Amino acid sequence: MDTIVIVVIVLVVLLLLAGLLTVSRRRTVERTRQRRVESRARAAEGERQLEAADSEAHEAEKQRAVAEREREAAEQAGQRAEAAEQQAKQRSASAQEQREAAEEQLERSRSLDPDA
Repeated sequence: MDTIVIVVIVLVVLLLLAGLLTVSRRRTVERTRQRRVESRARAAEGERQLEAADSEAHEAEKQRAVAEREREAAEQAGQRAEAAEQQAKQRSASAQEQREAAEEQLERSRSLDPDA
């Protein structure tokens, strides 16, 4: 009888160990599965962030190109304004010369004929 009790105890212990081993394997498989899911989620988040960074860099480049075009347009407008200012100065000087010539001609005509 003692032998049967010992055999039963050994069998129960072996069954308990087998059950614990099965539970341990399930937990390991579940942890591995959870790690894979988390790893995929982190990878997907990293890809989204990378795409967002690429998109932001693309937008920044477009904005830089717009700024460059604006700068070029401003430079051209400045050059046109400078040319217009120079032309205005020349016309003003020409008008002044014409005025002086006209006044001189009036002076001469008055000096020749004071009644006119």
